[in-house]
Amino acid sequence: MIEAKSISFKYKRSDKFSIDDISLSVEEGMISCLLGKNGCGKTTVLKLLYGMLTPKSGSVYFGGDKICPRTLPAYHEKVAFTGHCWCDTDLTLEHNVEFLSLLYPDFDRDYYERLIKKAGLEDKADKIYANFSAGEKVKAEIVFALARHPKLLLMDEPLANLDPVFKTDVIELLQDEVATGGLGILLSTHLLDEINDITDRIFLLDKGRLVSGGDRFEVLGDKEDTDLRDAVKNMGKEA
Repeated sequence: MIEAKSISFKYKRSDKFSIDDISLSVEEGMISCLLGKNGCGKTTVLKLLYGMLTPKSGSVYFGGDKICPRTLPAYHEKVAFTGHCWCDTDLTLEHNVEFLSLLYPDFDRDYYERLIKKAGLEDKADKIYANFSAGEKVKAEIVFALARHPKLLLMDEPLANLDPVFKTDVIELLQDEVATGGLGILLSTHLLDEINDITDRIFLLDKGRLVSGGDRFEVLGDKEDTDLRDAVKNMGKEA
């Protein structure tokens, strides 16, 4: 579905941080995870994959086609990115949905209504978005994205700062969509416990470099989960 080939990137304002020679792929019908400590480059990688940033070297391909400024509009019709609020927080949920319907002609209003009930937000239509809890905002943003029927969903730390009930709701919503719609998901997180049972593939990121990646069982190997948690915890530290 989407493939990054040897992408590298460096912010002009930073002499230290960079993304170095990362290659990975995400397939439809799977939940893949970009795992690593905060500050290791997960958000930057997602922005490179979405086209918000341009690689200094290497390329990103979607369906075999190279992503470039000319192809971005068509690409963004098929790919959604959650984790960076796009909506007007001073408007109600319903008014934001109306705006989204105009922005994306393929927005499925009937599907949205079903998803919003599944997410437990059916009574929030006339509520100001800024007054939503962190968990409600995450679920609403995911519902907005899924109602577009994207082929690929990129998610920046969707489980961070959520209470256990909201985490369970979000995970179940994503699993249902992948199982029924052939959706491909790449989510970033530093929370191994929350994704260990749901992810198909893991890409382990440290200091802007891909440490390992592939099938979850291949990445975990024979290690106990506590061993990998310790490895993630110690990422970025000097030996």
